[in-house]
Amino acid sequence: MKYILNSQICYLKPLRCVCLGLITAALSFAGDSAPTAYTLMVAVKTGDTICGKTITGFALPSVGANPPAIDESGAVAFYATYSEGDQVGEGIFTPTSLILKTGDTVGGYALQGISFVPALNDRGTVAVRGLSSSQAAILTPTALLVKTGDTISGQTLSSLGIPAMNNKGTVAFVGSSSSGDGIFTQTAQLARTGVAIGGQIPVTFGQPAINEGEMVAFQSWFAGGIATGILTPTSLLVKTGDTIGGKTLTDLFFGPALNSNGTIAFVGTFSGGTGIFTQKNLLVEAGDKIGGKTLTSFGYPMISDNGVVAFFATYAGGEGIFTQKAAIAKTGETICGKTLVGVGQPVISKHGIVAFLALFSDRSSAIVLAQGNTGLLEKSSHTVRPDFTCPLD
Repeated sequence: MKYILNSQICYLKPLRCVCLGLITAALSFAGDSAPTAYTLMVAVKTGDTICGKTITGFALPSVGANPPAIDESGAVAFYATYSEGDQVGEGIFTPTSLILKTGDTVGGYALQGISFVPALNDRGTVAVRGLSSSQAAILTPTALLVKTGDTISGQTLSSLGIPAMNNKGTVAFVGSSSSGDGIFTQTAQLARTGVAIGGQIPVTFGQPAINEGEMVAFQSWFAGGIATGILTPTSLLVKTGDTIGGKTLTDLFFGPALNSNGTIAFVGTFSGGTGIFTQKNLLVEAGDKIGGKTLTSFGYPMISDNGVVAFFATYAGGEGIFTQKAAIAKTGETICGKTLVGVGQPVISKHGIVAFLALFSDRSSAIVLAQGNTGLLEKSSHTVRPDFTCPLD
């Protein structure tokens, strides 16, 4: 897969693919004694040089860990800061290529800032929100898709949110105009504040997700007695007050996470607890034990096409990356001889490959991929791409 930067292909020779070892996590469901093993690999680490840029971090010092983006094959794109001689900058990278950086010009748009979370589809296209001195825009390396000042469905955009993107190249995002907030693609407005969906009137919106069927899902907060819900432009999928798995939701938090089958995943609170849900099922709740750890709180879940959810969770004395059945990585464990002290929000591919930012005790960091060899994560021809850097030392 090649990523185009201002019409010039920038890529490195394929790097050695090294297995960093297996982490075995015992599954917690009854009737299955076989553990799930995960092969952990380092996609990129601080200190690596990509297209002449030495990676210094995956977030600004004042900002928390940023999730990478992942496609169905396990290829990742990510935000990183870098040094080049005495110069510093920020950009969107893959492990072997520089996609966009501050100072680039796309479609006449001079990029002065880049949002921390890129979108990546299965065709290798990356989209990101960029900033100039006077405008925000959503762009790929070769095309300016939409910018503030553009008019879509009669609404002139004054601000743009972080995009989601599907394989057709449709981007979905939150936009603002003089009429209020809305959910947009680059060609249409799908929802707006003040216009009822499923009997509820949105007053504001969260970041949307979009799948291959052009389904768009997003969280909204409502006027009236119902606090919040997750919607499509034409229907209400779930709301506070709904009962799922015997738990009546008092609040919910959407990442967003939407798979190709139209299943969403979210964090929900209920009387006496919190858990991870789909619109039909409770998958895991605080107090459940996974991988030998009793979970106490959750980050946003992400969901694969076969229903695996990957999520950040805390437990007494630590934190880690989990699925609803197994632990993938926990603080205190070692990867390539380095002690894990923190993890960022994970992402998961359609076929169950998980990626997350790992923080180590020596103050270095890396983007790590985990692929299940048996059990919960789907075995298929989709394997981790053989162009990742290893080892850490």
